[in-house]
Amino acid sequence: MLDSVRMLCRQPDRSQAGQRAAQGCPLPEDHAMRLRQSTVALTAAVTLAAAGCGTDSPDTPAAAVPAPTATSAAPAPAPAPAEPLTAKQVLAKLSAAKIGLTSGAVQDEDTDPNNLLGRPNGYLSRASADLPGGDKGADKYDSGRGLAIEVFPTAEDADRRAKYIQELMKTMPILGTEYHYRADSGRVLIRVSGKVKPTLAKKVEAAAAGM
Repeated sequence: MLDSVRMLCRQPDRSQAGQRAAQGCPLPEDHAMRLRQSTVALTAAVTLAAAGCGTDSPDTPAAAVPAPTATSAAPAPAPAPAEPLTAKQVLAKLSAAKIGLTSGAVQDEDTDPNNLLGRPNGYLSRASADLPGGDKGADKYDSGRGLAIEVFPTAEDADRRAKYIQELMKTMPILGTEYHYRADSGRVLIRVSGKVKPTLAKKVEAAAAGM
């Protein structure tokens, strides 16, 4: 029975169209129409799918572009340090403080008792003076007579010099003792004989602190 129906469906004679329809076989025109309908439905589905995948929907806000960050200006270079006071200037300030200085003198490379003036690891300038209580019998320009002023390029250089002197005096007590005071941001070392009375040494310290 099924085979007979199939044979009837394959009949090409158009005169039997009514018979084919009556027997349940689809007509060629019906097949073409269904194919066109399927094609239209598939095309519409693809179009809708493509529209749904779009990324530029007007309702979707655009990604925010980060604002450029302001770059901070480079810090201004530190100003160059001023030239240190000279030993002559420090001596004049101490004399103006009325602390009893006498026989003040500025040394040069020929009169420097330590041979450090202008030399590597040495000082830039040097001066000396007598103070009450100092050893009048000490060598000329020696700090033992009262005080000596030594000016260095940096405070670190003055630190090294002071440390060396103090350690040397601890090792060799015969050399005596000294008060050490600093001026001009630490670049000036003022050496006061340990024989000077503490009250007078304090006056030297106060005068140095004002420089």
